[in-house]
Amino acid sequence: MPSYNRRSFLQLGLGVTVLGAVGAGCSPATPASRKQDSRTFTIYWNAGHGYQAYKEVIDQFGKDHDLQMNWQKFQWPDLTTKLTADFRSGNVPDLVEEVSAGTGTQYGLAGNVLALDEFAAADKEFGFPGDFLDQAVVARQYEGKTYSIPLHLTANGLLFYNKELLSAAGFEKPPATWDEFLEVARATTKDKVSGCALNSDPSYAAPYYNQQKVDFSDVGAKQFMTPADGALKAMQWMQDLIYTHKVSPAPVATTDYSGPQKLFSAKRAAMFVSGPWDIGPIRQGSPDIDLGLAVPLTGAVQSAAMAGAGLMIPAKAKDPKLSWELITKLAAVKVELAATKEAGMSMPRKSWASDPAVAADPNLATIAKALAVVAENDVALSASGKAAQINELWKKSYQQMIIQHAPVGPALDDFRKQAGAAL
Repeated sequence: MPSYNRRSFLQLGLGVTVLGAVGAGCSPATPASRKQDSRTFTIYWNAGHGYQAYKEVIDQFGKDHDLQMNWQKFQWPDLTTKLTADFRSGNVPDLVEEVSAGTGTQYGLAGNVLALDEFAAADKEFGFPGDFLDQAVVARQYEGKTYSIPLHLTANGLLFYNKELLSAAGFEKPPATWDEFLEVARATTKDKVSGCALNSDPSYAAPYYNQQKVDFSDVGAKQFMTPADGALKAMQWMQDLIYTHKVSPAPVATTDYSGPQKLFSAKRAAMFVSGPWDIGPIRQGSPDIDLGLAVPLTGAVQSAAMAGAGLMIPAKAKDPKLSWELITKLAAVKVELAATKEAGMSMPRKSWASDPAVAADPNLATIAKALAVVAENDVALSASGKAAQINELWKKSYQQMIIQHAPVGPALDDFRKQAGAAL
């Protein structure tokens, strides 16, 4: 049965910064200082996903069950750090948004989150797994057990572009290849505007190395970022965008992955590569931008990295049945459609994909094309128990290459040696 591995974490958007605090010894233990109020229902959530559609469900759930809903929102690394400390103390939340597929498996194999198959089997109306796209389900299963329920299904690698800026530079269509991307980036870089903006989060490198047919990991062979020539080409190209061609600012090391989106929304970047989660903030924060959304670029091949959060129940949650009930309400198709309308997020249900409102949306059609070219995942890493450690090594290597301008070849070689040794 498939599982999740290190490469999968990166390709699904987990990112090294996200997992950085998961490893043993990365976070101080936090003793439980008090018992949780039995009438308080605590949810850990990503700060970027606090949609009104989910708020309405959570508020109603609290009223229906006479609960005080404690909806806590974090950046992914902060959520991971908090959750890791909670697992150690035993004072856990009732429901957690999973960073991406594979996180639940990692926690589940350690005994920290529940397998959800019995809940799903007893709840036919929910439609799991039958109404969910296979790639979103399989990515969360290991040895017959499912440790999280897909909430979103997206692809990292979409090209966001400002139509007005590209048109002013003489381009009526977005770039489709790496050469075209560089040509447009050069032409749109002027004054305080950069042609593109790279992300400080190393998981955003996945679309680029996927486009050179590079596998992040091969656990069985203890190899990483192979083939080496493709990895060198991808990472050197990213570095050159900043330091040679000077069409992207150097990203700043931060736990916030929204830097490129914010530059784009401020009209200080003409293009950036990301996923559907950035559609909502641009639409809401900068409605005057004529936003274009294009399919992933083609390097050696056209490719994207699958992404998307899920929902998981801590093993020591006060009332897992109650937590499951909220999962079914948050992942209902009508809520999926409402979240899509609000934020442009793409979802994992088949019934969502077939809804007329979805089928007629040009941006969602572009996302669907990106999902069709997501790179195949190595499914062995999450079960190894070394994902957090290796992703932390990748984070260090990525920052050396992209932020600190270290030579790409030696940085990749060091990463391969250290990651191989970690296994």
